[in-house]
Amino acid sequence: MEHPTYLDPETILEIRNLKTYFFLDRATVRAVDGVNLRLGRKETLGLVGESGCGKSVTALSIMRLIQSPPGKIIDGQILLRRNGQVVDLVQLDPHGPEIREIRGGEIAMVFQEPMTSLNPLYTIGSQIAEAVQLHQKVSRKEAMERALEMLRKVQIGDPERRLHEYPHQLSGGMRQRVMIALALSCNPAILIADEPTTALDVTVQAQILDLMRQLQEDFDSSIIMITHNLGVVSQMADRVAVMYLGKVVEYSDVREIFHNPLHPYTSGLLKSVPVFGRKRQLVPIEGMVPTPTEEIHGCAFAPRCPQAMKICREEQPTLKEVQPGHEVSCWLYE
Repeated sequence: MEHPTYLDPETILEIRNLKTYFFLDRATVRAVDGVNLRLGRKETLGLVGESGCGKSVTALSIMRLIQSPPGKIIDGQILLRRNGQVVDLVQLDPHGPEIREIRGGEIAMVFQEPMTSLNPLYTIGSQIAEAVQLHQKVSRKEAMERALEMLRKVQIGDPERRLHEYPHQLSGGMRQRVMIALALSCNPAILIADEPTTALDVTVQAQILDLMRQLQEDFDSSIIMITHNLGVVSQMADRVAVMYLGKVVEYSDVREIFHNPLHPYTSGLLKSVPVFGRKRQLVPIEGMVPTPTEEIHGCAFAPRCPQAMKICREEQPTLKEVQPGHEVSCWLYE
């Protein structure tokens, strides 16, 4: 029998049956409800789906940043390969010294809105230097030198001046670059990017994506890219996990997902996105994502699915491999 903390040598992070619920006065929100994911070394995993599907909560669960109460990881494992050992992050105290070392040192996160993530009372340089000093035994001067080096790496103009400026003095694109510099300042093995190009114009978006690709090459990092933008996924990801109402419904390499989508939800997402150079009518997915408080007995996508069968409304399908490396949770393939 496989040891519960065994990891394939090429896997740096594996999530097994993760369940993160929020216990509110009137209902229980099943934000993440049995997610299984794998992240390989130097790989980029795209996590896609509509708003409210559990993508960001999955990321916050990995970082152990779920606010408790009301949130709690009630089941599952988050296995991280660290210093030759496999650590289950779920078993660690979310406020303890070990998770604080891992958070920022081994796994770093670029949050969705940099203006709310950066402290308005401290300069850019101070915030990066603080992160460096927290994880590396260096002097304040060395930490500031590292901060300056990181601002150069993320291609911020006049980095010597920006080092002493405050977040409100920077544009949105610059703040996003600072967040990436902050996240990568301690050479983490894994970078989680939660909607890193939201609210940026198309030109700056392309620059940020190019920058992340270059930095991944420089630092040999693995990336989890959370986005609803399938164009970003097609450019950045090696593998893609499609989420719907707290579950992964399809999982495969990026080419297979785009050229041979199996789940009706994945097909719906692709048909609702314009493609440059192709003249076709966009087909929106009918209906809305159910609320995570609803008790659903069958497939959660069944009420919106054009191919739904009787069994889809009665029993929940499981995620299974139907083609080599291609997993799907759908009764059409049972």
